[in-house]
Amino acid sequence: MALVLPKIPLALWAWWGLGLLTVFWSLTPGNTLVLGLWELAYLAAFAAGTWLAGLVGLNIALLGYGLLTTLTLAWMGLVMYFSGSSHYVAGAQALVLIPLAMMWLFRSRWPILSGILLTGALYLALMSGARAVYLPLVFIVLLMVWRLWREGIPLRQIMLVCALVAAAIVSLDTALPFSPIQNALGLKATLSRQAQDLGAEGSIGSRLQMWDQTLKIALQHPMGTGNGSFRDTLAAYLQYPGILFSNAHNYYLETAATGGWLRLLLLLVILVWALWHGWNSPAWPWALGAAGLWTTLAFDVTGMYPSVMMLAFASLGAVHSQIKIPLVSAGSRSIRFGWMVSVAGLIATIGLAAWWYWPCKHNCAVSRYLGYRPAVLNELERIPEAQQNKLLSEAERLNPKSLWVYRIRLERARAPEEKMQLLQQIIEVFPLANPIYYLQLAELATDLNQPSKAIQVLELGLSRFPPDFKGYQSGNFFGALTPSYETWRTKAPELLERLK
Repeated sequence: MALVLPKIPLALWAWWGLGLLTVFWSLTPGNTLVLGLWELAYLAAFAAGTWLAGLVGLNIALLGYGLLTTLTLAWMGLVMYFSGSSHYVAGAQALVLIPLAMMWLFRSRWPILSGILLTGALYLALMSGARAVYLPLVFIVLLMVWRLWREGIPLRQIMLVCALVAAAIVSLDTALPFSPIQNALGLKATLSRQAQDLGAEGSIGSRLQMWDQTLKIALQHPMGTGNGSFRDTLAAYLQYPGILFSNAHNYYLETAATGGWLRLLLLLVILVWALWHGWNSPAWPWALGAAGLWTTLAFDVTGMYPSVMMLAFASLGAVHSQIKIPLVSAGSRSIRFGWMVSVAGLIATIGLAAWWYWPCKHNCAVSRYLGYRPAVLNELERIPEAQQNKLLSEAERLNPKSLWVYRIRLERARAPEEKMQLLQQIIEVFPLANPIYYLQLAELATDLNQPSKAIQVLELGLSRFPPDFKGYQSGNFFGALTPSYETWRTKAPELLERLK
């Protein structure tokens, strides 16, 4: 009897289930439910990736959109070489198409069209300005050349085609008055820029610090802090002042920190199994493209953008659908068990969606949405002031490591003693989040005629946030933190000197 496997393998259902299971110990249970819903789209994308023609069409559409967006921005003089930008996202997405276009150039009946497609995909990847794209691109090109030569295509022919494509790219970039590739390489590839980026305040140095922080979270919480909890809980685990991002810039480390080591291991098993068997099959161009996209997730924030993750899982689904090696044995019990798990997964997904979206009228922010930030903020606007403190207390209980709850309570506090207590909690739970809380607490203690308390707080704050520390700019995205740090640099030493 032929084995008919579910389009979503059991291991992937288990990966999703492990993420959802963390809701029972999550530090942000509402976020865990939301990400569980988002990850259903990843599973659906995996299943949709089995439609190869549709996925090719999607990648061509993404290529066209990426070229239009980045070239338009370049024409207007806008440079966006930072994590999550359109340049980075488009460059990462282009990696999926490059091996396919290269293979079609030699194997299909339309070599000219395939060459144009390959040139466009390589051009988009190169003008991304992203080292997270350049690194896998180098390996993709080398492995493509080796694989095509191994399959019998003369090396001279391969080198000639590569030279023609390279010449087309150089000619196109030279013809454009704004030369996007030259501009990107000039800004990101110079030795001086590499040395600058390696510093604590540079993009590479700050990434290393972020990965160090994320690894410490993962070691401290082997079962994870809760799927989707990273952004709201990072402030409580900071190791470096000012190095604060919404994502770890490494999807794998973030998976370990939030979903636990077992979930990371399962994800790696799925990836290695699918990509290795895909590489050793006629689906190797698909496997190489998928490997390129999944490699970028180890360096960049794009791993947390749903659209990028859906494409990543769809490319993995395309590889999996072409592998002839079954995931389970052909026995009737194995087949029955596989379908039972798939049905159970579908029931769980329907139940989760129904639980989240079913109409709710009473205490929804806590009883239904488990302290999810938007739900709490929305409910605060609708309930009487007398009930707001109770709601915020429940939100703090559900989100014990989330700074936003403390900030809202601080904004609504009236009595100076209550403000002092909240500020003291903030600097204890989030010691390296922001120096402004030390200054506020010291100023409040001064107003309440507690100079010794104010001096103690200022000295502690200055030991953690030295005025001359340059690393603040690493987390200073678009200058959002500048007012806080500048205020701290000027007022804290002045107040301390006056009190002494």
